[in-house]
Amino acid sequence: MKKTFSLLLLLLGFFVAPAHALPNVTEDGILRDFLWDEFISLPKDERPVIGLALSAGGVRGFAHVGVLEVLHNAGVPIDVMAGTSMGAVVGSLYAAGLPTDQLWEISNHIKMDTITPDFNLMGVLRLLFLQRLPSSSNLQEFFHQQIGHMRFEDMAIPFATAAMDVKTGEQVVFDSGPVDIAVRASMNLPGIFDPVPYRHRYLVDGAVVNYLPVNLVKQKGADYIIASVTPPDFYSQAPQTVAAYLLRVGDIRGAAMIEESSQKANFVIQNRVLGIGTLELDKLTQAGEVGIRSASEDLEALQEDMLLFAIDDVLKN
Repeated sequence: MKKTFSLLLLLLGFFVAPAHALPNVTEDGILRDFLWDEFISLPKDERPVIGLALSAGGVRGFAHVGVLEVLHNAGVPIDVMAGTSMGAVVGSLYAAGLPTDQLWEISNHIKMDTITPDFNLMGVLRLLFLQRLPSSSNLQEFFHQQIGHMRFEDMAIPFATAAMDVKTGEQVVFDSGPVDIAVRASMNLPGIFDPVPYRHRYLVDGAVVNYLPVNLVKQKGADYIIASVTPPDFYSQAPQTVAAYLLRVGDIRGAAMIEESSQKANFVIQNRVLGIGTLELDKLTQAGEVGIRSASEDLEALQEDMLLFAIDDVLKN
């Protein structure tokens, strides 16, 4: 990559100032910044379609907000998106048009009762005596408050998500129709919340079948795919409850899916969120800050990789 940029520097040297005239600036850095400005100024139909896949990960997945903030501030174009579980929540709100500062603000108000109406004594009694899991129905009301009764067809950025039919094990992909129930189903943790009934199906967390939905981004027409990944944390603490063990089993399966899906992405941002449990909603902001650090550290490498992918489009303009 360095040789490629050095060659381009020779070809385009008359556009840039001598590197020795600027403190702590390399020739490659000057060229990258120049070409990046050229790339992001290209009309959408004159450059590759850029897609973003957001992984599952429970509260850890809020790292995607930090990633989105860094990408937005750098001018990275995002043309299509997909996400599962927390990636579906964050991704759908951003694709609907909410800015990242509003997503940060939302994190201060999400509690367990934002998701379920059963976070109370009656919910516990229902679980103990009727053996019925809590409902995640409050999440739909939360989405109504944020984006109204929006449909996928109305989103600012084309978006897709997935859930699993617990009766058949099939993946159910959502990219049309109402957003609220699709996102609720995609983050409806199995064994934690009651399956979501929808069109003769009973839906649970999309992470079970598609932890990192790179394939859905590809299906939406992306030429170049960025994956934002929050890998499971197997080392911070051992499971202490039945629910924690169920979530750990899901994480183990998710780790295998991350490995496979990551190979199909062009660039992967790894958000290593440690010491935060899947349902520790009071730590959403902490997870988001990890995303800022991860994306900031990877930004120059991402820009160079995108430029090399699109260099023909950049140079012909």
